[in-house]
Amino acid sequence: MGTCRCYAFKGTEGSECLADHLREVMACSRGRWETEGLARKLSALYGIDGELVKDLVSLAALLHDVGKAYREYQPECEELCKEFPSHYILSAQLAAYLGRAVGLRELSAEEIVRTFDAVLLRGVSGLTEGYLYTLAVVIPVLLHHYAQVNLARLTSRDQFKELQLYEGCLDDLRGLLAKLSGIVKSELPGRVVETAYGVLSKGVVSDLPVIPLIREHLFNLRKPPPQRFIADAVLGILNLCDGVVASRSRSKPS
Repeated sequence: MGTCRCYAFKGTEGSECLADHLREVMACSRGRWETEGLARKLSALYGIDGELVKDLVSLAALLHDVGKAYREYQPECEELCKEFPSHYILSAQLAAYLGRAVGLRELSAEEIVRTFDAVLLRGVSGLTEGYLYTLAVVIPVLLHHYAQVNLARLTSRDQFKELQLYEGCLDDLRGLLAKLSGIVKSELPGRVVETAYGVLSKGVVSDLPVIPLIREHLFNLRKPPPQRFIADAVLGILNLCDGVVASRSRSKPS
């Protein structure tokens, strides 16, 4: 029997601890050749430091399932927990909250609607840190279950006002975040990790932002703005590694 206190999955034939899943998906994402290629492309197109790109991909991997730590989900894992409804929305709201907390004005209450319209519909004249964080972290985290769920009808009623963390998840998440200082070294991602450690240590994250996703954001395929590929690329890397890690880990005996 394992010593898992906080699960990403628990089935009849295997289980996976949440912190282990996040750590392994992050390691996989960071080591993929696609991540290296994306870093080189963004450096060539926008002059963005390649290490910053890799760190943002790591952040997306780190945060993609953190919503599973919600205290309403984890008690079911005393038996079986294969489904965590809307955890991807909660995870994306936390990602947006952290971006707002470190001062990205593009994710402020006044600007977040315009930001989503800009990066997914209209295009931007310059790729600010806030736009880049939205494209590389918030949107991939939100959409990483796009094949299983319909987000075209996402409204404020589907979203969470706060994240109340399950007590058994607190130490595991803090331990994971504490080890990232040697991995995530860029200034912005480093501030996000540091803020996440402080925020999650409290056990409750209140006043989560509402994600202003609309149908047009998802299906603007005829003429997507040039920077849209960033979200699509990170989403592809995240889903690839999520699947690889899950298929390997969840076949292990509980």
